[in-house]
Amino acid sequence: MLSIKTEYNIPRECFNDVIGLMKETNPADNLIPSDLYRTKKLVSKLGLTATKIDCCINGCMLYYKDDAAKVICRTCNAPRFKPNSGKQRRPKKNVPYSRLPHFEEKLFCLH
Repeated sequence: MLSIKTEYNIPRECFNDVIGLMKETNPADNLIPSDLYRTKKLVSKLGLTATKIDCCINGCMLYYKDDAAKVICRTCNAPRFKPNSGKQRRPKKNVPYSRLPHFEEKLFCLH
């Protein structure tokens, strides 16, 4: 369900409603979490770590490894970051248009 939420950019409220429906329609003693918070908490115990990698808004490239410092897509020339608006006392952090979660595998050895 978390991968579907990410793939289709499902809002939190919608995710919670779908999970609630799943919980209601299954036997009473099911172990389905009741909302996004509890789902993430349950999955966090698996030890999966996610790194967020900036990517082009059009899906052309990842700003990763050799391209990590680039601010314009080398394929379509789209900007990497959203423009900062208005006057600020302190400069705001650059916010990328799009990010990709990269899940790192952890191998377990049971010797």
